[in-house]
This record gives sequence, C-alpha cells and structure tokens, in this order.
Amino acid sequence: GILVILTGQEEIDYACLRLVEQMKKLGKSIPQLIVLSVYSALPSEMQSKIFKPTPSGERKVVVATNIAEASMTIDGIIYVIDPGFCTQNVYNQKLRLESLVVTPISQASAKQRAGRAGRTGPGKCFRLYTNFTYNEMSPTSIPEIQRINLCMTILILKAMGINDLFTFDFMDPPSPQALISAMQQLHSLTALDEEGLITKLGRLMAEF
Repeated sequence: GILVILTGQEEIDYACLRLVEQMKKLGKSIPQLIVLSVYSALPSEMQSKIFKPTPSGERKVVVATNIAEASMTIDGIIYVIDPGFCTQNVYNQKLRLESLVVTPISQASAKQRAGRAGRTGPGKCFRLYTNFTYNEMSPTSIPEIQRINLCMTILILKAMGINDLFTFDFMDPPSPQALISAMQQLHSLTALDEEGLITKLGRLMAEF
C-alpha cells in the first residue's frame, strides 16, 4: 500500500480525483488502485475503510492529512510520499484571529512520517524535498498551546480554581504575553473580573 500525506481536505479530494482519472487512462496496464481519503471532516465509517484488507492483485492508496502521521497505523503500507507540508491552526495576537496556515513540517514530523512506511514489514519513504530543505526545517514542531488562542484554556483552568497561570506547570509553557493578551480579551468579554477571577458568564463559556 501507499500513504500520501497532504495538507487538507481540498488538496486530498483533488489528489484522489486525479489518481482515479489516471488509473482509468492506464487501464489494465497497472494493478487496480483502491483510492481512499482520510481527514477529520470525513465520516468515521468512510475513514474505517482504510483498515480493511486489500484484495489480492490490487493496491491501496491512502491520501491523508497528518492525522496519519502518528495517530493511526495502517497495515500493509510499504511506501510513504511526504511533500513536507502540514496545516496548522495559528493565532494572530494583533488581529485576534485564528487561521489555518500551510507550513513546512519539522524534522521530527519528517521522521515520524518516514516511520509510517513498513510498520509491519520493509518499506520506503519518498520525500519530495531536498536534504538542504530538510536541514533548514525546525528540529521539532511548535507545541499547539504556543500557537493557538488561549482564551478557552484559561477559562477551563480558572473554572478549576487555578488562578495563578504564570506559575502554573504547563508542559509547554505559553509566553507571558500570550497569557496576558488572552486574559485581557476575556476581561473585555466580562468572562473575567477586575481581579482576573472567573465570572458567572465565564463559567458558562467554559462549559462549551
């Protein structure tokens, strides 16, 4: 089987369409391809198809987001195709907006993707980038808590009675500036009071 890791639903749907079109053009000159897609918005019954055994004489091609990078093992995957990009949720503190941004992966992610090849036997990863590009990648990925809007995280902690967030033992501590910005935003929404304590409205917001 072949695993192709792309950035999102639109790119995956287009790649699957092109694979099916090319397969029809080549006809019986190649083994029959079973083209399957995996992304978060896909219904679970559709996602589960990737775990079904591949019929004899056919080849399975799974086109997925980085959900397939670490969270699942697909039997029979021998080849991995890694373009070197992923989609991340990034919060802009100045604009106070979250957006999905396509960014280069880290070296750790590249190794993780390569490890998907041959989990149950020999395999190979085809990286669609140069060694120079790999060496320019960040060694590790930026932890999610350091690049997202912290408002909901703060509300949940405050609702649990944890008020001193600057000394809280985060596994990957966000910057003080990010904490202050989120608390100011929550105060403007009256989710926190003047002393930084959670309000009744804030508790209601934390439940969602």
